[in-house]
Amino acid sequence: MIARLDSLSRVDARYLAFLEALRQAGFRGDIALDYANRTVLATDNSIYQRLPQAVLYPRDADDLQRLARLAGSSAYRDIVLAPRGGGTGTNGQSLTDGLMVDVSRYMNEILEIDVERRRVRVQAGVVKDQLNAALKPHGLFFAPELSTSNRATLGGMIATDASGQGSREYGKTRDHVLALDSIMLGGERFVSRPVSDAELAALCARDDSVGEIHRVARDIIDSQRERIEAVFPPLNRCLTGYDLAHLRTAEGLFDLNSVLCGSEGSLGFVAEATLNVLPIPRHSLLVNIRYSGFMDALRDAKALMASHAKPTSIETIDDSVLALAMEDFVWDSVAEFFPAPDNNRPEPLSEGLEVATAPATRRGERPTIRGINLVEFNDDDPAALEARVAAFTEHLAADTSVERLGYTRAEGREQIGRVYAMRKRAVGLLGNAKGEKRPIPFVEDTAVPPEHLADYIAEFRALLDGHGLSYGMFGHVDAGVLHVRPAIDMKDPVQAALIRELSDAVAALTHKYHGLLWGEHGKGVRSEYAPTFFGELYPSLQRLKAAFDPHNQLNPGKIATPAGASPDVAETPVKWVDAGLLTVDGVPTRGELDRQIDERVWRAHASAVYCNGNGACYN
Repeated sequence: MIARLDSLSRVDARYLAFLEALRQAGFRGDIALDYANRTVLATDNSIYQRLPQAVLYPRDADDLQRLARLAGSSAYRDIVLAPRGGGTGTNGQSLTDGLMVDVSRYMNEILEIDVERRRVRVQAGVVKDQLNAALKPHGLFFAPELSTSNRATLGGMIATDASGQGSREYGKTRDHVLALDSIMLGGERFVSRPVSDAELAALCARDDSVGEIHRVARDIIDSQRERIEAVFPPLNRCLTGYDLAHLRTAEGLFDLNSVLCGSEGSLGFVAEATLNVLPIPRHSLLVNIRYSGFMDALRDAKALMASHAKPTSIETIDDSVLALAMEDFVWDSVAEFFPAPDNNRPEPLSEGLEVATAPATRRGERPTIRGINLVEFNDDDPAALEARVAAFTEHLAADTSVERLGYTRAEGREQIGRVYAMRKRAVGLLGNAKGEKRPIPFVEDTAVPPEHLADYIAEFRALLDGHGLSYGMFGHVDAGVLHVRPAIDMKDPVQAALIRELSDAVAALTHKYHGLLWGEHGKGVRSEYAPTFFGELYPSLQRLKAAFDPHNQLNPGKIATPAGASPDVAETPVKWVDAGLLTVDGVPTRGELDRQIDERVWRAHASAVYCNGNGACYN
């Protein structure tokens, strides 16, 4: 039922006409035009704020078909739409000033769990923790591991090709996607899965949008293979958004899901997904390595990864995040794993303790540990696990490239869970900083080859220090990904202007070190950097977008615009910008709107002002 409140008059007449036609077409879900719904979904886990014309809550795939069919008709080519899950995107991926399509309210059923074949079929709005809770009794889980797993939807993970802790072993979301049931603009419903050349030929012969999509994608991978290999960096996290490099699998199959995963809803609507799931490891152990400086922790990445013990993940935490943890009650639960060195004398790594006995740093004391790496191992055989850990620690004991203060071991999921809970809480405390400067995401997921990580971060820190900014760093050393959130008061126009300056500088820095500005959290508003990064390959992304969405209606401004919207690459080889893409300083931010609120009001309602629109804030 369409809600008719006073804010109805604020909605564009074109959208009112479309929504009335949608209701007449049999749309069964909710159509929310009220200002409250629109305002809540105007923000996500980013710095941006875009008020949608309305919010749609489809009941099922049939509703998505009705929506896509109507939007694809010639009468409504000026209507734009964007899908949304848990709102955990850090770059405004799901924000739109058109129609927001929220699949989390109704499309959240686990449709099938096939234990024997280790696969599941889910609707797009299923939350990752919801799925893993259902899988746990069967001894299974869905990877990869995300810090936002209690609100991130599977559709959202697919849209951003999400990855997280343990990506060296578990890969990215696309590595676990077996099939996607998607709705194309115009209403065509299609299930995509890896296909042979014979099956691909049959798909290309179709006289519909599915046929056109496959013809274009096949031509791109077959004609641009060398250019794709030259442009796409050989990183563990690879590239989010139109991943052309994996259109052909190692087995020689054609896989359209490589571009659907990470497309941020700009190519179609995912209704359901069939995913492979993994057995939960029976035994786990975490090696907690301490350093006197964060740069030592980063420089140790090469040695940590050189071991043949093959750890599942290597997570790092800097001194700022550690200091927050040490001043919080959470430190009491993990202090035994991070003993402070007596008189600041480092312990030899070869004398690491299974149970720490040195006195722990008390809350409030200045930390003597200023960097840690958390190295996780998993195995079904406890003897094999112990042998791997022993080999790992022996390898490090023989390596003198970096000074280490020592290590401890957390054994089993209970102890490991405490350490990770500390990390997660400390990261959350970054956002609860006192004063108006808050650590914000906008350059927080860069990726460079791990061997370059220390040098890259040294320059990154010098950049932030040069602007007098405070920040915290944490992330995935094994993947060369660090999450960096500078503290900026976005209500201050002078400080807000740093978003452009820092984004440009960090984009150039990642290029210098053969990495990516967007290594984990997608492009979103940062898509303006895509043409420069892809260069002569960018028109191929435009062709792909045009095949799926010829009139640029699906989440426009993200990743690429349809072909013909940009200048010739060859004429401007240094830097060129697609005029149809969003820019980091061209989208309204929450700070711009917050500064219009009377200071007495936003101080009285600080919990609301500082809570963004992601699923963790709903109540």
